[in-house]
Amino acid sequence: MSLAQNEERLVRECEELSALEGLSDWLQDGSFGQDRNGLVCWSFTLLTKDRRVPLRMVFPVLFPDLPPFVVPADDTITLSQHQYGAGGELCLQYRSDNWHPDCNSTDVVRSAKALIEATPANDAVSDVESAHPTDLPTVLAAYPLRFMLPPKTADLLRVRLAGRATELRLTVEHRLGTMETQVARVASIGHDQGLRVPADGPGVGGKWVRGVLYRLPGIQKIPDLTAHDAEEQLFFLLPYWLRAWINKHESTLVVLSNGRQEVLFRVWYADNDRKIDLFLTFAPPQAKERRIHGLTFRKSSVCIIGAGSLGSKVAASLAREGVGQFMLLDNDVLWTDNLVRNELDELDVGHHKAMSLQHRLLRINPNVLVSALGMSLTSQSTVQNISKLGEIVSSCDLVIDTTADSSVFRMAAAICTQKRKPLVWARVYAGGIGGLVARSVPNEDPAPMIAASQLQAWCDAKGEAPPEGEQRNYGLHEEGQEQPLFASDGDVGAIGSRLVRHALDVLSPPEMRIHPEPAYFVGLRKGWIFEHPFDTHPVVYSSNAGWGDGEAGDNGLSSEKVLDQLGVNYGP
Repeated sequence: MSLAQNEERLVRECEELSALEGLSDWLQDGSFGQDRNGLVCWSFTLLTKDRRVPLRMVFPVLFPDLPPFVVPADDTITLSQHQYGAGGELCLQYRSDNWHPDCNSTDVVRSAKALIEATPANDAVSDVESAHPTDLPTVLAAYPLRFMLPPKTADLLRVRLAGRATELRLTVEHRLGTMETQVARVASIGHDQGLRVPADGPGVGGKWVRGVLYRLPGIQKIPDLTAHDAEEQLFFLLPYWLRAWINKHESTLVVLSNGRQEVLFRVWYADNDRKIDLFLTFAPPQAKERRIHGLTFRKSSVCIIGAGSLGSKVAASLAREGVGQFMLLDNDVLWTDNLVRNELDELDVGHHKAMSLQHRLLRINPNVLVSALGMSLTSQSTVQNISKLGEIVSSCDLVIDTTADSSVFRMAAAICTQKRKPLVWARVYAGGIGGLVARSVPNEDPAPMIAASQLQAWCDAKGEAPPEGEQRNYGLHEEGQEQPLFASDGDVGAIGSRLVRHALDVLSPPEMRIHPEPAYFVGLRKGWIFEHPFDTHPVVYSSNAGWGDGEAGDNGLSSEKVLDQLGVNYGP
């Protein structure tokens, strides 16, 4: 239907609404206008047996492909449980999931009339069954104050002694959007020897707040939370001595439990007037393992060298895949111009990347173990760091080099060879043309430096070196360009995702691997050896030499043995 036809349809429907008002004794005060968003709307009053209900019908921009919707004229009231929050849209018989061209706006008005008539005045609970189940996100959208209470945390609250108060620590996370939302979670219960920390507790983030839990004596009914004076009823369910203690504080979070149900409310004072804010208590959906082999990697330990654009993406993805332990190495600081490709954000600017990425991984999965070191592997302190890096590599199952720095790679390769640990690395080529992902696994592939030389020989045979570009920045100067062409966030992400898969393959049994070959040159656009996007060239190494005869954990050269051979007396 053309735009002109849509406008004709809307005019016709407006005329039909006016005609319906003239023929009905249950419609009054109809008038057309625009709402605050500039949409055509029809304001009207619906008459029932015992009340007058001012409403407003709004025609969306995509009408008639989408139906008009009806909201209360007063955007602060709730007319029915079949409504998306106070002042929100009524859930009527005609919705976007069943709207079709034969329906019209007069049908929507009649549906609103049927819902209002089935809802007793001052009750907002009708006998009309829901046409579709209300999901948790939809319910939460109407509540800016939320108390997330997982089942294991609730069980810990319910075993407290009846008639007693228990100290709580909670986290409250604020978010600003169309409205300010606050999500409270229990961090710990009790204190000193009786302290309990819920296994499904507060995660990472949020402001720590002191609170109190009061366990009602016996299974008492907690008031209906939709009642007008529910907040005051909740406060006076507390014993006098606890109310007196709360009155001494400017603000207190209180969890009230009857052994089957919990309620959170905040008591605060403004100009000596008591205010009570009620939180909606809800249980999150049961977590499901959505990773293919998530449990396989939970005990794996990965050392990631470099927390830049590539390293940050790889670390975040591995955390989502279920890798349980990380060691992050990077001495660089995040600056604003790094944000175009880094997993970190504006809150991390001015902080060291490794430490910021540590916090990022904990927010992805609070159960991971993450250590971060601001260690430089290319500065004058490199020699002092070799021993520490060797200790780190010895304790890890896999090392990943994401720096694209030849000096760092050489050091990582030497230590991994000495400690007989697998090394995985990647390169993102200039301008985002493509990249390389490669591995070196003891007893399967040649040692890292030999593998790198074989990859170089493979490139030499093509007659043209890969476009490395400006070190660390993936920039490429092309003819006629004043500014270099840089690899985009998507380009780095594409190579990063293949590097993650390569790393997971190394951590997996051979029969579970996705990448059958040890190295791949992956094209993202036409250029160099790539004829088209996703043009991929696998490389097979020619041997698995170079690992030597040492055992895993070998400490390398023995200074004592060398000095003995030279006849040098090194004793005291």
